Amino acid sequence: MEARFVVGPPGTGKTHIFLVEKYEECFSKYDPEKIVLLSHTNVAVGQILDAIMDLKEVKEKGYRRKFFEDRICTIHHYCRSKLLRKEKFENTDFESLCLEETGFRQSKERDIEKHPVLKFIKDARGHGRDLEEHWNHASTDREEYTPYNIKNIRDLADKYGDYKNKNRLQDFADMVDEFNSLNKESDVEVLIVDEAQDSNVPQLKAIRKIAKNVKDNHFYLVGDPDQTIYEYAGSDAKWFHEAAAKPFLELKQGLRCGKAINEYCKEIIEPIWKHYKYKRTWLPAKNIQGNKYYLTDFEPSKNLDILLDKMKNTKQSFLFSFRGTPSEKSVRNFLKHHGFEFAHVDNSAYVSKKELRCHFEWPKFIEGEPKSLVQIKNFHHYLGSKAVVIGKGKEDFKDWIKRDYTYDELVKDKLFKPGLEKAFDLLVKKRDDERMVYIKNVLRNGFDFDGDIRFKYGNIHKVKGTTFDNVVGDLSIYRKKAEPLFVQLRLKYTMFSRGIHDIWILKPQKGAVGELGNYGRK
Repeated sequence: MEARFVVGPPGTGKTHIFLVEKYEECFSKYDPEKIVLLSHTNVAVGQILDAIMDLKEVKEKGYRRKFFEDRICTIHHYCRSKLLRKEKFENTDFESLCLEETGFRQSKERDIEKHPVLKFIKDARGHGRDLEEHWNHASTDREEYTPYNIKNIRDLADKYGDYKNKNRLQDFADMVDEFNSLNKESDVEVLIVDEAQDSNVPQLKAIRKIAKNVKDNHFYLVGDPDQTIYEYAGSDAKWFHEAAAKPFLELKQGLRCGKAINEYCKEIIEPIWKHYKYKRTWLPAKNIQGNKYYLTDFEPSKNLDILLDKMKNTKQSFLFSFRGTPSEKSVRNFLKHHGFEFAHVDNSAYVSKKELRCHFEWPKFIEGEPKSLVQIKNFHHYLGSKAVVIGKGKEDFKDWIKRDYTYDELVKDKLFKPGLEKAFDLLVKKRDDERMVYIKNVLRNGFDFDGDIRFKYGNIHKVKGTTFDNVVGDLSIYRKKAEPLFVQLRLKYTMFSRGIHDIWILKPQKGAVGELGNYGRK
């Protein structure tokens, strides 16, 4: 079954307009049990499912969220739902594997997504290559897998496979490969794949298998070839560009990027459009102008003043994005220096609101202001032996009454010691001077106890799919092996198109070997 490509530049409503509307249309015509909607991340799936659950007919027929969990899900989840269940290979399993096999300990990395051996195996399988073929392929940057070579990778791959078989475990690639090996015919009547350009070789094979018997050509690949930024993991930008050059449907009206960002992003991606002989019509979001600024670094300048003023005096959100680790460090240092509350795009805050609130509330608590039991528990979580009475360090508060307590009461009950400092940072379990300076700066600036964190950071591959009012994008490249020019252009395009209003273009930093989008080959 040939796919119908639905394409559109960033923020044109591919997911939340076409996808949800098409699902609603098919929901009334086909068996809901045989309508499948796939995406690549749990976050994306959650957002789509929220929209589906709000559809009038879904509500009227009383469908529960659980009904959709194997039908509106990630590709891995769908494949796994059709297999005999095995447990998923987790970081805790990898820690056990490292204890058994010393070769994995050549790298200190213990994250299964980042360990060089597991990353190499995953990348090879994503391209549909065996290990030897992937190692020798022209596009493979072998330095990414240091300190390993192909000989010890082969050996450790065998041990990895043996460990999974012995413990009945699967990784994500196993789920897709095993699904592809099944002989059973698909009975899916409608298949819609979100962010289809992110699919790797085995995933595309699985998608075609699922779509084999759809009805009335209802097989849709929804996405944007110009945002194909996972080529290193097996997605095929060239195939998507060529296959989607003349799409079934092209979305044109931007709903996110204002005029300044829209024009800059079209300028970035223009060489790719010319190469593949198509030109997208991408209109800016209505009634949003926006601005484009340049920064040479994070040192004082007119444009940095504009950025800081907007960060301090508006409620807008800001994304700081980049290509690699050195840039991440400079971004984090900038945010810490100015005392902004910040977090990674898919992780926790640098300092949690719970911890900040403890520093803020503690002086008032010491002076006699009653605090809730929840706040008392939070104090206790961070306090060390200077504040907590010996023997009370493992207090679980199981028998405590849910009410407000004063410091004097808790001294009398021998939870806290008498005569404690008003400064919370002098009493914590592990004191980090740099962290404490940052916390004091945040408290001095003032922060929203209950609101979302407005300042986020992340590398370009992590920020894809997000939306922010403003974007600060670092163009620095630190990689020793230059990536192809079109790869760089797609990364740069994806990074800045996260924004609505203003962008700040941060020129390459000290130590960078290049500027994103300004050199390389196709």
